[in-house]
Amino acid sequence: MALLSGFGAVNCPYTYMSYFLRNVTDSDILALERRLLQTMDMIVSKKKRIAMTRRQMYQRGEDQNKQTGFWGMIKSVTSTQTGSENLTLIQQEVDALEELSRQLFLETVDLQATKVTNLRVQ
Repeated sequence: MALLSGFGAVNCPYTYMSYFLRNVTDSDILALERRLLQTMDMIVSKKKRIAMTRRQMYQRGEDQNKQTGFWGMIKSVTSTQTGSENLTLIQQEVDALEELSRQLFLETVDLQATKVTNLRVQ
């Protein structure tokens, strides 16, 4: 009796597992990979924008340092530093997009593993 009970305890979940598994198609995986690639492209474009802004700020900083005298000091005091504020906002967006890309990558791997598991069960 114990042998039959043990066999039933192992066989029943294995038999009914197909009801609880999620059907994953190739189009689901491709759509998620496409979203991941779009996110990566957005990250690259924003990082490129950050690099260009830093380069421009560095070049402007050199130009401002070349201007000496009274008018150079007035100009340096009255100019606004909006570039550094934009950089922090863009960097926050990049950090959020990088976290999103990590999650999308993990979900893609999970979908592929689920698909392989579904093929083995069926």
